[in-house]
Amino acid sequence: MNSVIEEIYQSGAVKDNKGNEYSLHSGIDRLEGDFLHQIIESDDSIRKTLEIGCAYGLSSLHICSALKGREGAEHKIVDPFQNKQWHGIGTENLKRADCDFFELIEKPSEFALPHLAEKEAGTFDMVFIDGWHTFDHTLLDLFYANRLIKVGGYIVVDDCLWASVAKAVSYFEGYPAYQLQAQSASTQSYKRSLADFIRTILPPRIAGYILPRYLYDKFYVRTLFSSMVALKKVKEDERNWDWYQSF
Repeated sequence: MNSVIEEIYQSGAVKDNKGNEYSLHSGIDRLEGDFLHQIIESDDSIRKTLEIGCAYGLSSLHICSALKGREGAEHKIVDPFQNKQWHGIGTENLKRADCDFFELIEKPSEFALPHLAEKEAGTFDMVFIDGWHTFDHTLLDLFYANRLIKVGGYIVVDDCLWASVAKAVSYFEGYPAYQLQAQSASTQSYKRSLADFIRTILPPRIAGYILPRYLYDKFYVRTLFSSMVALKKVKEDERNWDWYQSF
């Protein structure tokens, strides 16, 4: 593991470029970081990546440490609050880790992503989404991620245990162009085992018809995924203009 990552996890703290220390109150855990790293490490075609939401930079560090040394490695970060709220710590940690192939875009994703899609549609190998966690905003990020990644690329979404995020991912998983590639391990494996059991006895397509909508949206949909999910784009998105699937 990258020494900067290890130092942050061990200390439970991060520092800005002036030496001010802050408690690590936001960031992916070790299992999620390993999951991200493994996706990139297992596919050497991944060279150009995009991240929505950086915060203190743990996800950035895991992504860039896996990309480091690959010819043409390029990482873009969309985070409007990196310097305003996070004291520039995420990008500072990348510099400390000698990852100099990143670009920070300090705009909200609803403005930054359409601009990227105009210029760089279908050129990204992986998009990591960990932005604003409302259903509509997550779905918007997924919409543009679909435009941005190439066939064979991955969309990885964090915090899929949130009902709002899980609901958006459950809709997107139904796209014919995608397949659920992998899910992160969980520090609470007993909960994951229970969720898998529930899905076995009550599959999603059946649950969607027989459960009241409130129960399905608020509780059942949160059993569908682990905390971090990877979807792979297996073909071009060629849905009809009137395509719809229940989610």
